[in-house]
Amino acid sequence: MKLNFRPWAPSLTAFGAWLQGQSTQSAKSWSIRLRSKDRDKAEAAVTEALAWDFIACRCDSTRLAEVPGTGGVDFEFTSNDKTFLVEATNISIASASDATGMPDGQPFAGFHRLLTDRLRQKVRGKLDQARQHSAHPVLVFVTTLHENASAVCFCRLAVEFAMGSPPRITGRLNPHTGEVEGELYDSTDLTRSVFLSPHPILGADGNQVAQAKYQPISGLLVGGFGLRPSNVRVLGGLNPEATRPFDPSILPDVPFCSFREWPVTDRIGFHWTTTEEAEELRERRLAENRLRAAGHGWLLDQIADEINPLPG
Repeated sequence: MKLNFRPWAPSLTAFGAWLQGQSTQSAKSWSIRLRSKDRDKAEAAVTEALAWDFIACRCDSTRLAEVPGTGGVDFEFTSNDKTFLVEATNISIASASDATGMPDGQPFAGFHRLLTDRLRQKVRGKLDQARQHSAHPVLVFVTTLHENASAVCFCRLAVEFAMGSPPRITGRLNPHTGEVEGELYDSTDLTRSVFLSPHPILGADGNQVAQAKYQPISGLLVGGFGLRPSNVRVLGGLNPEATRPFDPSILPDVPFCSFREWPVTDRIGFHWTTTEEAEELRERRLAENRLRAAGHGWLLDQIADEINPLPG
């Protein structure tokens, strides 16, 4: 079944025109992938355009960083004189369905899994591209067009699981009685973490500390573009020992996750650049602005008057 490009037509049109101005060869290659009978290639071409569109409108300038045939990082962006690179990669609809247990494009209310393993695979798979660039931070932007996965698998908890590996309930078992002694607690072995090794090292004080890996990759971005463009949430995570650290203030409306303390010893905590409350307030304001831009401001004003009537 072919993709319906209509929901993403504005981004595809803008990206195609921009890419043509950057490289005729790259534009032709992208157009071929977009119209490919290989569904995975077509999806990847769509999400490449969507990732570019999301970041380009938040930056001052954009340049095609990839040299055709070299497999390098896709884009170079500059904002407030700070430059960073982005490599886009996509989790296909078929792969997301297999990983989550959810169908695409139809209501689903059953048990589902997150995309932790796919995120880890996609980010770590871009190490070679990140190594080719030594001057600027490199972010790997992981996307999908899977509708249900976009709605429930791109959340703060999912990013924290990708950063620290999903937790498991742990307790001390008495082998003689078969009963758990003491309090149960969450623990993680870091085996599914994007940036941390499951093998700790000794710190300066002789205690075990977590070991960061894949330092050429500065961080990750995740976005579920299977939703309507206005409902897409993009979140980020930072490598604690990146060779070239990324400054999250460059993208102030994207919440970035980092480790609350580093190095990590016996307890993992997370810090976000914005609170969930602030993010929800921003989303409400954006929704109101979209309604006013569409000419429905009178309805918002009427609702506000009914809720908070004028005195007298």
